Amino acid sequence: MKRAWVLCVAGCATLAEAGGGDDNAPNANAGPFRALRYEELGGGHTAPYALRDDSEFLRDASVVDRDGDPATLGVFAIVARRRVPGGAASDPDLPTNELVRFDAEDGRSFVGEAPVVLAAAAGEEGGVLASPSAVLDGEGVRLYYATAAGIGLAESADGRAFTRTPTGTVLGLAANGWDAHVVPSSPSVVRAHDGGWRMFYEANGALGEATSADGRVWVRRSAPVLVPAPGAAEVALHAPGAVWSRSALGRDILWLYYASEAADGERTIEVAAREGDGAGFERAASPVFGMGSGLRPTEPSVVRFDGVSLLFVTERAGKGASQAYPAVACGVAPASLSLPAP
Repeated sequence: MKRAWVLCVAGCATLAEAGGGDDNAPNANAGPFRALRYEELGGGHTAPYALRDDSEFLRDASVVDRDGDPATLGVFAIVARRRVPGGAASDPDLPTNELVRFDAEDGRSFVGEAPVVLAAAAGEEGGVLASPSAVLDGEGVRLYYATAAGIGLAESADGRAFTRTPTGTVLGLAANGWDAHVVPSSPSVVRAHDGGWRMFYEANGALGEATSADGRVWVRRSAPVLVPAPGAAEVALHAPGAVWSRSALGRDILWLYYASEAADGERTIEVAAREGDGAGFERAASPVFGMGSGLRPTEPSVVRFDGVSLLFVTERAGKGASQAYPAVACGVAPASLSLPAP
């Protein structure tokens, strides 16, 4: 099987066009990404930050194509934030406790108020709501999220009012295996083309996968799907973000973005890919975002449209000490593309 569609992703300065086979499949907009420029981002935002708030610390955006049509750019984002009663400033190092919704007609310029779609509960959740993963399911929206106990699930008919499932945590502590006794975090859930569901998550500095027929009852795979590269400076992998595409030959390609952490604590966004539920992921040769930035990007969420992809990451709001709080930045691929004015 030809696999150049993976290796070229981050190794090419310019991005491949569609060709006669999967060597030059229409997957070029998988990366690398460049940060948005000021003229490409509306809504009063300062590029490349699609969302930034120095008191509620918006982060971990799950961005969804609102109608599932890659020809239109309308999206919504479910975003985590830290809210303190009375509106007082919080601590950016404390876990988030609310999930809110933003909308953008151009795929990137979020405007308007942010209604709360889910608030943290006491007890099992431990007052923590983080790392949302929103998925269209044909009847509404499913919302997976991280809590102190593991991965939870809530459902909504309209993507605005969510109700938790009665079972509460759908992926908690494993009794044995590679991730035994570790709380799984940072879920990314996608609907497979066979109708099943796939969840990727972080545990023990590696990335795991669980499968489900209905999106509610999950079975872990016996080994992680990605681990830090042996002999490299990489020490941990974090926050997977999965997205599907279809190659020129009609093959379903699953792209898995994630944050790679180096020994000095710096992070970059990398990508791996596999064909369908194939034997394993093949990693791209180089990062697709954040190299040399010093901003520690993580929690990638990618939305693919016709001819363009947008990447949303949580990273530091700037390099100064006063800007060490998290914010949501946006990048675009192909990197050579200029987005029209919002």
